[in-house]
Amino acid sequence: MLNQKKIGRYEVVSVMGQGAMGTVYKASDPVIERTVAIKTINLELSREERAEFEERFYREAKSAGRLNHPNIVTIYDVGETENAAYIAMEYIEGESLRDVLDSGVVLPLKRICQIAVQVANALDYAHANGVVHRDIKPANIMISRSRDAKIMDFGIALIPTGSRTQAGTVLGSPKYMAPEQVAGKPTDGRADIFSLGAMLYEMLTGATPFSGDNLSAIMYKIMNEEPAPPSRLNARVPEVFDRIVARALAKRPEDRYPNAKEFSRALRSEEVLAVLDPAQPPQPAQKNVAVAARQHAETDNDPLDVKTEILLPPPQHRCARRAPAATPAAKTRRHALLLAIPVAALAAYLALKPAAEAPPAAVDAGVQHEAGDTVPEPAAVVPTQAAPAPTQPPPPAPLPAAKESPAAAASAKATLSLAITPWGEVFVDGKMAGISPPLTRLELPPGAHTIEIRNGTFASHRVKVNLAADQDMKIKHKFK
Repeated sequence: MLNQKKIGRYEVVSVMGQGAMGTVYKASDPVIERTVAIKTINLELSREERAEFEERFYREAKSAGRLNHPNIVTIYDVGETENAAYIAMEYIEGESLRDVLDSGVVLPLKRICQIAVQVANALDYAHANGVVHRDIKPANIMISRSRDAKIMDFGIALIPTGSRTQAGTVLGSPKYMAPEQVAGKPTDGRADIFSLGAMLYEMLTGATPFSGDNLSAIMYKIMNEEPAPPSRLNARVPEVFDRIVARALAKRPEDRYPNAKEFSRALRSEEVLAVLDPAQPPQPAQKNVAVAARQHAETDNDPLDVKTEILLPPPQHRCARRAPAATPAAKTRRHALLLAIPVAALAAYLALKPAAEAPPAAVDAGVQHEAGDTVPEPAAVVPTQAAPAPTQPPPPAPLPAAKESPAAAASAKATLSLAITPWGEVFVDGKMAGISPPLTRLELPPGAHTIEIRNGTFASHRVKVNLAADQDMKIKHKFK
């Protein structure tokens, strides 16, 4: 096959690559003078197997030929020679993603997301048109000179039957196959989502999520084991990608993204965009000022100052409350309040003064204040004037009960140690706290908390704890 000069009507220009299923050629279509890529498929089958193959080959190739998407390599023609079938497709100037990864180039996180989003969008389009790829892997993703990702080999992966060893080389690449493919069960678009998740994992970490010394070991891991989170293998990977990859690689199809569009949407979420471009300026602070002003207004009994607080930022609140911006009506009410203070004090004194008490000079002695004292608030005047006669010194006021300082209360913490196998998303009181591992310790305020550990493949583990200050409690759980 390597020395062929012609395949069907196509004139071979050069060999582009060779794999277990056949050889890829660069060729020319003399009829319309177009450069094409021709992929040959070995047909070492019995007569019965070949008849079944031909039927499925043309049916699937015809379905894939209807696909017209910027991120899918277009299929032009199908045919067969004496010992091989072939498919003529769009020729792409560039290299495969497999070649890019094998070259040792470390792709930036943003570039990885761009490739994954383009592949997910192409898969969503294909699935909507009833075509499932079933062999998504780096070798089947072309990166063009314009940096676009294009999926190759649509319509080929499903062509042979999955019950024969020879067909297994075409059915899918073991390291990227979904569990249902490994088990020989019916597959749909969610198998492609699993394969894309495995490919995303490799782009993030440089390693495939499932590897082994032989095919059986790889398939066993796909069926039974969870890979380590990408951030554990590559510290540059933000934890949000751990959750995205974990959902795409869920063992059960129903636990994965329901479709490739949702997968693409997850890769373009605000949380992902925030870690891809952390230099974005923060949101304006006006919203926080308004919230603080509203909370302050809800506890303030003076309606005159509410509008002033909303208009000023938090650091100026105290000054604003003392600003002489009161209206004439407000001044009148405040003057009345100031006059009422001595009147109330005098009325309280006269009501409690004994008839035979000392002359009015004693009244001045009863309300004198030492130098440096401040004038008491109205609430403090009444008990001061109601004190016993000067001949009987008043009893000392009881000391207020000792209170724990706010700083000491805030510094009190409890520690929660985590030992989760193989991994789990940790939620504290319904809020995401991280993924364990790598998360192994949490500092929480003392008190009751609900801890929930989630793994998309297993039932959630939930436990309620009541932590005391400085307590160190351990939660150990293994998903089975």
